[in-house]
Amino acid sequence: MPSVSSPARVTGDVMMPHPAGRFGEGHTYVLAGGGRATKRLLPPGAVTLDREGGMRDVRGGGSTIRAICAALGLAAAALQAGCITPAHRAVIPEGLLPSARVEAVRSARFWGDEVTPEIQLAIAEQYRQVRDAARAGTRVGSTGKADFLAISGGGADGAFAAGLLTGWSRSGNRPAFEVVTGVSTGALAAPFAFLGPDYDPQLAQIYTAYGDRDIFHDRGLLGLAGNGLYDPAPLRGLIRHYMTETVLDRIAVEYRLGRRLLVQTTNIDAQRPVIWDLSAICAGARPDRRDLVVNILLASAAIPAIFPPVRVTVLANDGRRYDELHVDGGVVAQVFFAPPQIRLADYEQATFGQTRSRTLYVIRNGRLQPAYDVTQENTMAVARRSIDTLTKYQGIADLSRLERLARIGRARLVYTAIPSGFNLRPASEFDRAYMRRLFEVGHDAGRSGAWMVGPPTTPVLADPRSTTRRQSLGRLGVVREALQRLAAKAQ
Repeated sequence: MPSVSSPARVTGDVMMPHPAGRFGEGHTYVLAGGGRATKRLLPPGAVTLDREGGMRDVRGGGSTIRAICAALGLAAAALQAGCITPAHRAVIPEGLLPSARVEAVRSARFWGDEVTPEIQLAIAEQYRQVRDAARAGTRVGSTGKADFLAISGGGADGAFAAGLLTGWSRSGNRPAFEVVTGVSTGALAAPFAFLGPDYDPQLAQIYTAYGDRDIFHDRGLLGLAGNGLYDPAPLRGLIRHYMTETVLDRIAVEYRLGRRLLVQTTNIDAQRPVIWDLSAICAGARPDRRDLVVNILLASAAIPAIFPPVRVTVLANDGRRYDELHVDGGVVAQVFFAPPQIRLADYEQATFGQTRSRTLYVIRNGRLQPAYDVTQENTMAVARRSIDTLTKYQGIADLSRLERLARIGRARLVYTAIPSGFNLRPASEFDRAYMRRLFEVGHDAGRSGAWMVGPPTTPVLADPRSTTRRQSLGRLGVVREALQRLAAKAQ
């Protein structure tokens, strides 16, 4: 390797002066060809980066201005060197998109924006499983009453849902949900919400024991020219750690009883939402089901530009395999339940001979009200604030949409969100202290049964005084829910 003291591209290596204002002493960085991070001696002022763009070490020397200029040229140099170019992708032709399927799993996924024959058959099969489980005494009362749960996106604010579910368990009123859906951070919590209070310790640990370093690695400048600013390898490892074969087996058992675990991703090529039935995948015959589940959960939380998109291999009607590109399900909706125009009452009447009492519980991992905060005039600050505002309005629109669909389907929707009085601000993306405090707030809300009805149409209309009134109605609703459960068991 040649000895240089200015930014350069050489065969197999990328090097640059450190862009920070101050330099350490006696250390180096190297990005070796093929992505191996090694350590070599360089002269003062020279520094190299690893494959992820993270600066592991520094050797003293050089001026701040020269370092910054070098930093600006690094991404282009690395891209030319082929160090951060994604591997070739077998892109599926648009005409084959409708035929793309996941191998060895029937009913593994559906489009989230239309009712297809496939999802109609899947619901019919599910309701037959519910009927059979009720007749066998495994799920008593399930043909008369059904409870559903939808958990929204929200990043670190997912600690609210985790706390709420554990507090709800403590209250003794938490239902066994027939269907649990999740988006983004809600998708990561969904498997444990689905399996019930026995998995509350895992849920609590996921949202209180880990911080930034446990979730991602900063790719630094190479992230600007790559497919995401952060490397989510630590998050992938955490998902795999908790989604054990035992957990997958437990989910598969519940699937056969007519329960469903659904998460949403966005097929970014098609610009459409995809609903994945993780319970069907767990019950399927794929030997790599765990890898697929981990990929889907990671994709559902893959915030565009922040985390890389996730490739999912599918088989098309031409007999060839292709790579779909999936990102955060929150790109399309912050929370979901089912495709529009699904008439569950029709399936119930056909299978059970009656319609059921249905309640959809929605946990919004975010504040509904606008929160004033001075925005710094720089690219990242404005972008972050704009995205926060976009998701706030999107979340309220999603609540209103679900409430309207529930009303049309003769179902009941109740919801909860982070209280307006919680004013703590995170110090980083996944601030552990912030998440622990929010978990406690959620826990208190879960124990109190503070559910609301009638979603606001705008953030301003989510008035705290109206919220208090709805919360008192929610407490009365707890009594009604308990009576309904007793009535269902008596059937």
